[in-house]
Amino acid sequence: MPKTAPFYSVNEASKPAEKRVHHDNSACATGREIPVNERRSGTNGYRLCLDCKERDDKGQ
Repeated sequence: MPKTAPFYSVNEASKPAEKRVHHDNSACATGREIPVNERRSGTNGYRLCLDCKERDDKGQ
């Protein structure tokens, strides 16, 4: 499983609270699109991205 340390985009803060997510799976397409210089470590209290959750649940 391509599990990685949790991270989120600096741009999440501009989204409505219910849309803010963090990522923890390196196979997640949305997470891969976030430039490294726009990533911050941790979850910042955001929910897990649905794609990451699905991949995590399937062991992908």
